[in-house]
Amino acid sequence: MPLSTLNVEQLSAATAPMGNNLIIASAGTGKTSTIVGRIAHLLHSGIEPSKILLLTFTNKAAGEMLERVGRYFPPSVVSKIESGTFHAVSYRWLKSMNQEVTLKQPSELKTLFRSIYEKRQFKRLNHDVQPFSSTYLYEQYNLYQNASLEGFDVWFLEKYSEHRPLIDIYMNIIDEYEITKDRFGFVSFNDLLLKMRQVLLETKREMSEVLVDEYQDTNTLQSALIDSLQSNSLFCVGDYDQSIYAFNGANIQNIATFGTRYSNATVFTLSKNYRSTASILSLANRVIERNERIYPKKL
Repeated sequence: MPLSTLNVEQLSAATAPMGNNLIIASAGTGKTSTIVGRIAHLLHSGIEPSKILLLTFTNKAAGEMLERVGRYFPPSVVSKIESGTFHAVSYRWLKSMNQEVTLKQPSELKTLFRSIYEKRQFKRLNHDVQPFSSTYLYEQYNLYQNASLEGFDVWFLEKYSEHRPLIDIYMNIIDEYEITKDRFGFVSFNDLLLKMRQVLLETKREMSEVLVDEYQDTNTLQSALIDSLQSNSLFCVGDYDQSIYAFNGANIQNIATFGTRYSNATVFTLSKNYRSTASILSLANRVIERNERIYPKKL
């Protein structure tokens, strides 16, 4: 069984009581084995597989983890586990509630946004500030959706206060863009999470435990979606020294403040490395030792 292959640290994390558990797992410390062990532990404990949600950053990662779980449990059990990326799970759930939901590619939505933008007569305005292009405004709006739960105008003006004379026009463009999408049932990748979060806030979807891989790369919107699930048990695995999704609004504070945001949080650390030699680990420790320490860690 998967639990029998785990070391002491991994086993302690995988069999932790239900609750808010954070696992600090550096590269090569057996993160995947620990997650697989956790799922096995939940199933052995009698948790209904359909009440287990595994969120990953790639569908491939979710598939590999479930394939390993499938070595020990029949397909009839494994197939019921909810799994995939934040976007894949949200799209699947939204589709189950409304077949009319249509996911549009960024290129299509960018074209729609530009067509709305171009109807505005910026040249007639007597302002010194140069309006942002359609493409840049679209990209800023998408970044905002991942990075903030405030209004776009508040978030935007904190960055570009000199554009205050144009904010009403920018907001008008965005309002028409959102209305047009709703009219045709179009959704963006960000909309999948925004709409799923709203549904979950209005109608609770019972999940016994939510497992999150690469937790250090979650952004503000993804963190809010996790919270909207209102699960009594979280199993979040990550490493603050490996955050690579800053371009997508990854918020390192999600992992940094886990212990204060969630009641009775427990932090586990996986320190035994199975991938690298001692000399490489020594070098890695020297590289990261100047990083601000959030949780104690040594490779």
